Amino acid sequence: MDRFNFNFAPYNTLTPTEQKHLQKQVQIVFFDDTAPIITAGEPMDALYVVIKGVVKELGDDGDVVALYRTNDSFETRALFENVSPHSFICAEQCLVYALPKSLILNLISSNVRFGAYFYTGIAERLSSITRHEGHELSQLFHAKVSDAFHHDTLWADGGMSLAKLARLMREHKAKSVLVRHDDKVGLITEAIFRDIVANGADTGGAIFTHANFGLVGIGGDDFLFNALLTMMNHRIQRLVVKDDGRIVGILEQMDILAYLSSHSHLVAERLHRADSLDELAKIAHSMTQSISSLQASGMSAVQLARLMQVLNGQLFEKAWQMIAPPEMVAKTCLIVMGSEGRGEQVLKTDQDNALIADDDVDMNALHEYAVKFSDTLDKFGYPPCMGGIMVSNPKWRQTVSDFKRTVAHWCKSADGESLMDMAIFLDARTVAGKTELLDEVKRHLNAHLDKDVGMQMNFARAIMQFDEHNRGFFAKMLGKADNHKMDVKKMGLFPVVHGVRALALKSGVDETSTFERLVALKNQGIISDTLAKDTADALGYLMNIRLNAGLFYVRNGEPISPNQVDTELLSTLERELLKDALAVVKRFKHEVKSQFGLHNA
Repeated sequence: MDRFNFNFAPYNTLTPTEQKHLQKQVQIVFFDDTAPIITAGEPMDALYVVIKGVVKELGDDGDVVALYRTNDSFETRALFENVSPHSFICAEQCLVYALPKSLILNLISSNVRFGAYFYTGIAERLSSITRHEGHELSQLFHAKVSDAFHHDTLWADGGMSLAKLARLMREHKAKSVLVRHDDKVGLITEAIFRDIVANGADTGGAIFTHANFGLVGIGGDDFLFNALLTMMNHRIQRLVVKDDGRIVGILEQMDILAYLSSHSHLVAERLHRADSLDELAKIAHSMTQSISSLQASGMSAVQLARLMQVLNGQLFEKAWQMIAPPEMVAKTCLIVMGSEGRGEQVLKTDQDNALIADDDVDMNALHEYAVKFSDTLDKFGYPPCMGGIMVSNPKWRQTVSDFKRTVAHWCKSADGESLMDMAIFLDARTVAGKTELLDEVKRHLNAHLDKDVGMQMNFARAIMQFDEHNRGFFAKMLGKADNHKMDVKKMGLFPVVHGVRALALKSGVDETSTFERLVALKNQGIISDTLAKDTADALGYLMNIRLNAGLFYVRNGEPISPNQVDTELLSTLERELLKDALAVVKRFKHEVKSQFGLHNA
């Protein structure tokens, strides 16, 4: 009987020869309850793998920060740092493999895949357990724009006549032409050309007068997935492709589809064609299945969240346009907030939306449409917000002047409710109507926030809201076999999201996405490059395990508990990654507390 189990990461990467070498040197050690295995600050010469029992890791403050069960390894940090900053205690009688440190270091140096497990960060280690091969849609998520766009794009001088352009397009069988004129680049498509002819334009006239110079572009090294999202966001069928800021060609929607050997019918197309609320309801109810399929095809939670932000936005916009008359749509701004506004929500959650109206809008008439909109979203599978943050609530349906007074009140009062409302609003994004109204209210809010250090400090203090929950979680799991579910929002997602939001508020960052805020904060030197990357990786991983948990509930016909993750269902590597992610969250919280002077608060 083999003394070591090689069927789990990273030991499943070892060659037969390396396995035999390990087998010769591995020792099996027994520890009784409460026995110390590793003492903080003391030299250690082995890596341990749990065979049976439970090991608890104690942090600097003596709290239990992680638990280790069968096939879990510890303490990898000490392989390179010689000592561990934490202590490891036997919580339940346990057997462990003891792997000599010299052996592990030799295997790391000789086996690249084995070594990568110990050296790489969260994102890279996560990719080691994700397999995309054989999935049709994986090409879309990993292929670059440069792989799909036509490099032989047709160009024409802006002074060329329409008649000559028609002959040129026919000769080259081109559906679009890039036009050079006065150091600018424009575009003429078949559709534009048809409109020109139908309107009786002079065929001898110069083409630049008809070209579209407001082009949307994308870099050649960007992903096809991002290109598709951009097209969906702007409701266009082509993008100009840029190389170092210079336009080098055109990417058509058909180019993306042609690049794929086959393609699935996208929800966006169904949304575009839908002409009734009943049809929208059918699409909305099919989204969870689409999410499940896309996730199975290799799409990460971060990618899915971005996609769902676009699709949900289009769904809400179309529903609002069907419910409210055009003149009301034109004079109102429908916004989404919270995770929907940030583009970090995948599975359906409760409604977080609001309406900002022009000052001359009949608010009594608007009430009827707003209530119907909230009821409609409920029928679509988006339940009412328990806190009433939705357009049917007059508090979140106001004229632009009233909304400006409201946000000013949030800043002035700075009580718990006001700060929560402000946090939700800071993530707001327009999905329908008059975007300028949201911009006006945000400018007013920013003017009142300027240099208000006390308010900013109170705002940031919310990251400590669930400290007690975090502190006691792993300790509570000990001795309670049925208590192995963690609230991933309280323990990881919220501290990161709100901490980043607080730093963005302090630094004047306008982005709403947590990931984009992290980039902006890094670029401003507010946080280090390493912390920004690690925090983004941790957030992405926590979003993944939350999505996996949610889909597990769906597949088993259980009510979705979107933030509850059953740690018993996680693989050994997933639990290791979870520990790493929570460690990053702790490090990030420490940084936020330092920047806002909250350590002694």
